[in-house]
Amino acid sequence: MFDTGFASGRQKIRVLLADDHLVLRAGLRALLEKDPGLVVVGEAGTGHEAVALAKTARPHVVLMDLAMPGTGGIEATRRIVALGFGAKVLVLTALPQELQLSEALEAGASGFMGKIAPVEELTRAIRTVADDRLFLDEDAARLMVLLRYRKAGQVDDERVSKRLHRRKYPVRR
Repeated sequence: MFDTGFASGRQKIRVLLADDHLVLRAGLRALLEKDPGLVVVGEAGTGHEAVALAKTARPHVVLMDLAMPGTGGIEATRRIVALGFGAKVLVLTALPQELQLSEALEAGASGFMGKIAPVEELTRAIRTVADDRLFLDEDAARLMVLLRYRKAGQVDDERVSKRLHRRKYPVRR
């Protein structure tokens, strides 16, 4: 666990980018480095590289893609969390699916959000998980509620889906 001064801005949040798309990593780096409270400490193109870099760079937050060659994002998340120095993993994915969400959270991820999110939401998510709190974007939160209802067998999927449905952010199944 970190002795964080994140809320007061005393300490910069150290971020590691893990995504197999170089252009996406470059764009994220450029956007995040405009924020004076954040510093990008490394970039990884595979899950294996992310784990190795996490050991040496000691990030506070790892932005993790799930679909990477070799060691994928779920296993890399599990390994990074197991290192035990308190790094938080924020999953950043193109298509949030129920199975991915459950597996990521079970592996120890502290947050889950889509790549289509505005930059302000991404920086808020980074600060949230760095402060040892869970962050789920709207789609992920809806999926978690749907999963809970399914497990409990309380309400059929269609009724819950209709209640959770929004025109802009439909529940994905």
